[in-house]
Amino acid sequence: YLSPHWKNISARLLTLLVICIAVWSFGYGMEFFSPDLALKLWWVKIEYFGNVWLGPILFSFILSITQKPLKHRTSYILLSILPVIFIALVLTNDLHHLMWERAWIETDSRVAFLMYDRAAFFWIYVAYSYSLILIATVRMVRSFSSATGIFKKQLFVILLGVASPWVANIIYVFGFESLKHIDFTPTAFTISGIAFFFGLLRYQMLSLIPLAHETMINSMGDPVIAVDMRSRVLDMNKAAMAQCDTDFITPAHSSLETFFPSLADLVSQHQSTESIELETNFHDGQEAKTWGLRIFPLLGRKNKHRGRLLILKDITDKKRAENAAKEGERIQRVVLQASPNPIVYYNQNGEVTYLNPAFTRVFGWTLDELLGKRIDFVPKENLEETKAALKKTIERPEGNYGFLTRRSTKSGKILDVSINSAMHHPQDGSPPNMVVNFADITQIKQTERELRKTRDYITSIINSLPSILIGLNAEGIITQWNKQAEKLTGVMATNAIDHSIKDIFPQLAVFVMDIYRILESRKAQKETKRNLTINNKTIIVDIAIYPIISDSPPGVVIRIDDISDRVKIEEMMIQSEKMMSVGGLAAGMAHEINNPLAGIIQNTQVIKNRLTRPLPANIQAARECDVALEKMNTYMEKRNIFTMMDQVVKSGLRAAHIVDNMLSFSRKSGQRKSTHYLHEIMESTIELVGNDYNLKKRYDFRAIKIIRDYSDNVPPVICEKNKIQQVLLNILKNGAEAMAEANTADPGLCIRCFKDKDMVTLEIEDNGPGMDEKTKKRIFEPFFTTKEVGVGTGLGLSVSYFIITENHDGIMTVESFLGQGTRFIIKLPYRQTRKGS
Repeated sequence: YLSPHWKNISARLLTLLVICIAVWSFGYGMEFFSPDLALKLWWVKIEYFGNVWLGPILFSFILSITQKPLKHRTSYILLSILPVIFIALVLTNDLHHLMWERAWIETDSRVAFLMYDRAAFFWIYVAYSYSLILIATVRMVRSFSSATGIFKKQLFVILLGVASPWVANIIYVFGFESLKHIDFTPTAFTISGIAFFFGLLRYQMLSLIPLAHETMINSMGDPVIAVDMRSRVLDMNKAAMAQCDTDFITPAHSSLETFFPSLADLVSQHQSTESIELETNFHDGQEAKTWGLRIFPLLGRKNKHRGRLLILKDITDKKRAENAAKEGERIQRVVLQASPNPIVYYNQNGEVTYLNPAFTRVFGWTLDELLGKRIDFVPKENLEETKAALKKTIERPEGNYGFLTRRSTKSGKILDVSINSAMHHPQDGSPPNMVVNFADITQIKQTERELRKTRDYITSIINSLPSILIGLNAEGIITQWNKQAEKLTGVMATNAIDHSIKDIFPQLAVFVMDIYRILESRKAQKETKRNLTINNKTIIVDIAIYPIISDSPPGVVIRIDDISDRVKIEEMMIQSEKMMSVGGLAAGMAHEINNPLAGIIQNTQVIKNRLTRPLPANIQAARECDVALEKMNTYMEKRNIFTMMDQVVKSGLRAAHIVDNMLSFSRKSGQRKSTHYLHEIMESTIELVGNDYNLKKRYDFRAIKIIRDYSDNVPPVICEKNKIQQVLLNILKNGAEAMAEANTADPGLCIRCFKDKDMVTLEIEDNGPGMDEKTKKRIFEPFFTTKEVGVGTGLGLSVSYFIITENHDGIMTVESFLGQGTRFIIKLPYRQTRKGS
């Protein structure tokens, strides 16, 4: 009966178990009826060939039917080691007496029983066998307590079979005195075999054992139902019970329609001996669900169809996911079709498998033209970066890679594009594709280039400005630093930007507290003619702070203009305006003074002539007045009248000279100009000053040390030599007098002559007492003098200024600090550049 089920491990174990029981039972019967001791012992040894295996085989059989089978051949080998040893010990017991020490026949009763003195290894054998049977029994009881349906009945029959040896052993150990010599264990195992055979016949035990019933009952979350050929329910698991709201206490062979009416028709329609998979719908409580139904045939002996195993699986979520995936694919297709960006799918060979309409619109090729082909639209200069991007995309199968490059269109036009490429792995397991998303950024790149050009242009303007421009945010952090700021401070823009103005330009730190007020009022703040010290150099600057009014983060721009030269020019212009005013006044005064002055000088000379010269008219007038002309002359001389007249004439001539100098403020020289070297005029002037008698009365010019620094190749200038000599004479005279009055220890002059652009510069520097700022500003004003009254007229330097600036189109300035000497700077053009030309 068991042989058709030989492929089933449980059937093989049960077969071996029955064989062992048969060997033991037959041997025990032959032992019982054997007449002598030797023959009885021979059959005892035969019995051991059966009984030593019962424990291991029963243990393995119970594990297999309770779904905990031994999985490895090694486990069976280990279980077989002790039985083989016990058989060997039994066969050789006469040599060592390890199983029994002696044996004899008990003759007190009517039947001759074989009696033993058991040895140690017999008890080891007993302990080993019953330990395995005990473990199997415990396992059996646990499985029986959780089993349901027909499987519970199968386990009950097997449990009866396992219990029989235990009852027989108890009777043998603790039984009646009259039965103490009889071992009922072989008989009990025979009862076990009969019980197992009953389970095979009545409950199809071996047909359902392969169903992994315990797992089905306790572990599977899907409903599982076993039915016979008449669709009567043989068993169902807890998930199935919960689905049909029953505990399955009802008798077996209840109709499937009772529990699952919707399945009954499907099962009746499919009577095939092959496995079938179907989909069906029925409610789980209030919710409609989709179920996957698998029908497995249960085959018996000779592949006879004995029943069906129904397994339900809730595939509602799966169906929803599939529907969602289909909807996702549909949406993806719509998105691809509607996307404004070109999108291309490539296979593993780089051939096009799909491209969207946007690709055709931007690049010109259609899907029919490129399907299954490669696209040749990579410019040569972008080929290497494209290969690198392809490699990086493949190396990032779960991510994507983006880069900027260029591509050509079908018409040959080159486009700037942004590319994002990624690997796409289809859900059906087909080979992955590469998806490439293009974005035409040609217009953006053109705008960027224009913005960059505009930015560079603005930066060039900012950097070319002569002003310092510094941008600050609301916290006083530098955001802009132009070239002029770098030049004057020595701090490069890279070292200034993103740093606090307090650290980089501490002189401007006072303005940081004004930033919020300026931003709030949106009004510029300005300060003019402020002294600013940069790198130990003091300059005069205008400072303006302008708020940045835009949507960008708030801030200000500080503009600093170096107006040192402008201030000097303004002072010169003020001085020039003063000179021009005085010149106009001098011209008017000269005309008004010249006439009476000429009358005074002329009449004084006439008076002296009439009193001293023996002209006929003078002699005739003296006679008529009875006055002797000689005596009158004597009187005049004694009274110094003639001397007084000479003094009047001399004073008049001096006044005329002053008037002549005043006229120099208002008229150009009419003398002819010629070419002269300034250093040669200077040398002749120095010689003139050294020989001047009046100058010697005040100082000794020859005691002044003169240092000459004349550059080579200084061109000549067009000038009036006498006028220039007059200028130089005034400067030398003033310098010598100033050093004499200040008692300068080692008076000296440093004279330099050099070419500066289109001008020849002559500098005359002394080491005298110098001037304060107030005196320096008025030095070129007419009639301004620091000498005592009557010593100087105050016209020397003012006339010199007009000779240089008005008559020779030059520049005359002075630099002086109190206690540090004075330097006069004269610049004359060495080209003929008249005003208005």
